Amino acid sequence: MAKKKIKNPMLKRALFYRKREISVIPVGRNKKPLFKWKEYTKRLPTRTEIKQWWKDYPDANVAIITGEISGVTVVDIEKGGETDYLPNTLVSKTGGGGYHYYYKYSERFNNGVRVKKLTDIRNNSGYVVAPPSMHESGKKYKWNNKEDLAPFPIHLFHEEAVEDAKKKENQWSELLEGVSGGMRNDSAAKVCGLFLTKTPFKLWDQLAWPAVKEWNQKNDPPLKEGELKKVFESISSRITYHREDYEQEVLSMAEITVKHKEIMEQRKTGKLEGVTTGLKALDSKLNGGFKAGDLILIGARPSIGKTSLALTFSYNAARKGKKVLFFSIEMSSIDVYDRLLSFITNRKCNDIIQGTAPTKLLRKAYVKAKKLDLSIVELAKATSEEVIDVVKTKLIEDKVDLIVVDYLQYLRDSEGKNGNSASRIGKISKNLKMLARMTNIPVVSPVQLNRKSEGRSNKTPELFDLRDSGDLEADADVVMLLSRSIIGEYREKAFLQIAKNRKGETGNLNLKFNSKTTRFSAYRI
Repeated sequence: MAKKKIKNPMLKRALFYRKREISVIPVGRNKKPLFKWKEYTKRLPTRTEIKQWWKDYPDANVAIITGEISGVTVVDIEKGGETDYLPNTLVSKTGGGGYHYYYKYSERFNNGVRVKKLTDIRNNSGYVVAPPSMHESGKKYKWNNKEDLAPFPIHLFHEEAVEDAKKKENQWSELLEGVSGGMRNDSAAKVCGLFLTKTPFKLWDQLAWPAVKEWNQKNDPPLKEGELKKVFESISSRITYHREDYEQEVLSMAEITVKHKEIMEQRKTGKLEGVTTGLKALDSKLNGGFKAGDLILIGARPSIGKTSLALTFSYNAARKGKKVLFFSIEMSSIDVYDRLLSFITNRKCNDIIQGTAPTKLLRKAYVKAKKLDLSIVELAKATSEEVIDVVKTKLIEDKVDLIVVDYLQYLRDSEGKNGNSASRIGKISKNLKMLARMTNIPVVSPVQLNRKSEGRSNKTPELFDLRDSGDLEADADVVMLLSRSIIGEYREKAFLQIAKNRKGETGNLNLKFNSKTTRFSAYRI
């Protein structure tokens, strides 16, 4: 009996790869796996499994699991990245205009994000979309050549990573042996962070504190115990995220009353003021600014100024001495810095981008920029879990007053079992809310609205325009909806609607948008 001919080209290619001992999975046009796939980093799928996958998902693309299971380590270069320095090997051109360079598996290199400009490494527990898959743009992934796999050029990527790892290891070894003089306070903060995060919350006083005191005795001279205790308590308050849910306190009404009295005293003296937005009218409606533990969403259509408003808030807070952590998913750190320089100089952003801004003006701006306690985290392909991990690491080293994630839909969480965008957005919003709650830090994130508002006569957005998921409205403590005309004489007048505010007033504000610098400010008639 003749074999049944396979018509689906993706299924046919997936079986072809499997025959060559390459592990494969189906992915959507958005490059996301269609189910839990980590199992196939440890074992090859069977032909039966592969056939069933493409029966369930007939339009799926095919992805190759990288690493030891398939015997490949892949250099993933996005469009615009350099390729000339890479040795010849098997290469595919991606549908997005980039390239995948397939090399023999190397156990000496982990997955790497932005190891060079626009370049990632895909190894164990990673995957890449493979030919003949179809990109969202409608272009196919294609093999560029039929070269044999060359050895992975570890010398081009590994030396800096190894040196950096060795340096950090040596620094910790030296640190734990004790330090002297002016290094003690900074070192104490790092050591406290290390011991606290390695110890269950309930045992912080019994285990972590004695370990810190023992380390302190190695210092020359040791810090006074009272001073050391202040450092320990400061770090403890910053990393309460380490406490598991089952370790949370169960409080009686009597205990809550005592706590509330203390909070009321702090409120009276202004000690519990929120993080300022830099806009007095908005701060007033928010009862003093962004509140600790709140998730704040800025909703708008494309090109209205979501990122600009988020960056305005970040800049204004940093100018007031607040420590801001700005996650730039959409833009590079240099792009963000260009805008900040435009804010500082009140010069056209284009002048800075094109290099025509006066040198003397830039020198003064650099001095001011260095004084801002604003850190930019450039994560081009981050998930919400990776954002949380970065925040946890940062909190061990330093305090953070405001977290900004620009923007929510650019985070690359998987779509879950349902394989739809709504479940993905819901997961992200819940993780950002959890981040705000467990760190007790306000989290601000711009969100793209759907097109419904454009069909209205006044084009004013509403809460139900929050794109993809009702979870956004439910999870957020504050929702601000931004609108303005992008053409004509009114393009510098913006309208900000506070559509949801759990701890304060809702209402409307007029803002001024400076189209030259892209900064928002209070609107004055």
